[in-house]
Amino acid sequence: MTRAAVDVMIVGAGPSGLTCALCLARAGVRCLVLERRAEPDPHPRAHEINARTLEILDAQGVSLEALAREAAPLADSGRILFCAAIGDELGQVDLLDEAIAGKYREHVRVSPPFLNLSQVALERLLRARARASPLIELRERAEWVGFADDAGARSELRDLNDGTTGVVSHRYLVAADGARSRVRAAIGVAMEGPARLLDLVSVHIELDLSEHVRTRGKLYWIFEPRGAGTLIAHHVARCWVYHFPLLAGERASELPREAIEQRLRAALGRDVPRAAIRSIAPWRMTAQVAERYRAGGTFLIGDAAHRFPPAGGLGLNTGVADAHNLAWKLAAVLRGAAAPALLDTYELERRPVARRNCHYSRENVDHVFAVLTAFGVPRAALEQRARVDAWIARRPAWLQPALRRGLDVPARALLWRARHSRVIRARVRQAIADQVAHFDRLGLDIGYVYERGALVPDGAAPTPVDPARDYIPNATPGARLPHLWLDDARTRSTHDLLEPRALTLLTADAPRWRELVARVAGELREPPRVVAIEGAPEARARLLEVAEIGERGALLIRPDGHVAWRQRATTQEMTQEMTQEMTQETCKSLRAACRACHLAPA
Repeated sequence: MTRAAVDVMIVGAGPSGLTCALCLARAGVRCLVLERRAEPDPHPRAHEINARTLEILDAQGVSLEALAREAAPLADSGRILFCAAIGDELGQVDLLDEAIAGKYREHVRVSPPFLNLSQVALERLLRARARASPLIELRERAEWVGFADDAGARSELRDLNDGTTGVVSHRYLVAADGARSRVRAAIGVAMEGPARLLDLVSVHIELDLSEHVRTRGKLYWIFEPRGAGTLIAHHVARCWVYHFPLLAGERASELPREAIEQRLRAALGRDVPRAAIRSIAPWRMTAQVAERYRAGGTFLIGDAAHRFPPAGGLGLNTGVADAHNLAWKLAAVLRGAAAPALLDTYELERRPVARRNCHYSRENVDHVFAVLTAFGVPRAALEQRARVDAWIARRPAWLQPALRRGLDVPARALLWRARHSRVIRARVRQAIADQVAHFDRLGLDIGYVYERGALVPDGAAPTPVDPARDYIPNATPGARLPHLWLDDARTRSTHDLLEPRALTLLTADAPRWRELVARVAGELREPPRVVAIEGAPEARARLLEVAEIGERGALLIRPDGHVAWRQRATTQEMTQEMTQEMTQETCKSLRAACRACHLAPA
């Protein structure tokens, strides 16, 4: 397996690793991707593909139409149901409501703005795209064994088909090898945060529930005590995943299949046909972020860098954005356009985002308990239940089912009261309505702003009342360039103006800025590409207003679509010609921006 050196080696062909490879290829960089499996793991895991991920994949040439064909229909993907069992609904959150769906349509270019798409299907499509690229070598059934030298510049690999080993040299190594990352362990990076919040079992079932769900949705919280957990519709007509928590004293490895089937039956309800169980996978909910994202030439992305509770679907999407951020920086350094110090900004920018998303994911888990409290089951009662479960687990095996059935009687009585008591029913519905923030998260998806890194700060970004749910379009350095349609036909977006391989300087006054860039170009490793802001008059005026640059200012946009620098236009600049002194100050500011992106010597 010994082979020539590579610039970038990526360990892991999950969504983060494959996105990193596609972004590198788009920037003209060759890479080697190692993956232990010949095919994606067939057990469904993540399923929520958010707007920012779709924007990133679209920019790499991934067909959104192909993704949408594999995804569940949009009409089935916008509701979250709270049920006693499937078909026995207590309330819902409707993400297709115009108040929520409308703001996604306004601020996101891609349509639909999110997909309920199984990670299995996503990985298959990304693998196919990677195989088609002449710049990506996807080596399947190959594993990373460890570093072959103390410098971490050579790695030992093993071919899992024949067991042979070899050594590969690489300038950079990207660890996208998941939550149990071997690479992370090898570089000695610890995880910060709780390693165990909850132990659960995931059951992949094949079943058509089209005729049994009263309201189509993608997520069904089940409150029937004997089957309490979550049913996720990867596709209502064929693919479901049932997650249930292990009770105190239970071990997934010792749980009889019959016990799993009983819980599943209780969650599905009496009228649903028996489901075909395809696979069972225990898993542990954690809330952790790596203490650092880099060691020398090795970088962590995706689950190797952070592990979130799944509530809110932020894990996969955060990993894709990690890959997007790192790839353009690696490409710039490899082609000599930027100094290696640019790579230090990866951790500065992405780790705070992961910490924030980890916080919100954990908070979302806690919010679910508010619904139980509305039933009349305070969290203290759940903790008491856990202690009783532990006591039951120590009784003889033949006695445990009867004891647990007795324990479920008062809980089932609460479900009965929720249906028949007007006061409790109203309380439960209000608690469910309050869950909308758990799922309506445009601010988290596209509103994050890097505060430090490859950028020149010029003040705080506008802060919405609810930063998780709401988004205020702005061009603050560190923010994603807002999407605005530039033509009345809504076919050309501000995102279409960006250069995938270099920095883009957007301005309404292109001739003057081309002259200014030419003045400093000799000092730069790679000058930015100047692009004129053109379009329908109203659209053009709206962009200049949102960006706060007027007719004379400019935005410097990075290849990942985030603003690096902004030159606001003063009233004086807008009403008169630039003086020599003003020109010199502008060139000085532009040099500072290029230094922040490591395009110019410090």
